[in-house]
Amino acid sequence: MKSLFLYFRLPIRNGDTYAGEYFADTMHGFGVYRFTNGHHYEGAWHEGRRQGLGMYMFRNGEIQSGHWQNGVLDIPSTHNNAYPISPVGVYHSKVLNVVQEARQASERAYDVAKVDERVNRAVVAANRAANAARVAAVKAVQMQMNHVNNESFSIPVV
Repeated sequence: MKSLFLYFRLPIRNGDTYAGEYFADTMHGFGVYRFTNGHHYEGAWHEGRRQGLGMYMFRNGEIQSGHWQNGVLDIPSTHNNAYPISPVGVYHSKVLNVVQEARQASERAYDVAKVDERVNRAVVAANRAANAARVAAVKAVQMQMNHVNNESFSIPVV
């Protein structure tokens, strides 16, 4: 089944960047958001907000991971697989799986941008070649017209 998500690498007005899945003009699905201050979030998005499993990394190395609800860490993850923190506990291994999905979506977004760049270069080259061919054709027609005009209006020399 084909995904309805598009992959984008978006620069945000304040200098932040997002790379990942994009749907209905917003971050939606898996992706990576990098803040200009050095922090970044990798994980699930829903309608432009951190939603679901994900990991927020501060530039000082501190990490907050777990389940996010409306952009806020709702249930922190635990490294203890035997006894979760609460009945609705989130295992860190599950968060890492989602982070891996977000990173893959981010890589796909960068790949799409690379393909777009190559396509744009090819279009520019094709346009240049078409313009050169058009100029050559016009010059050929002009030369032909000058040749025909010179023969039909030749002045006899006596």
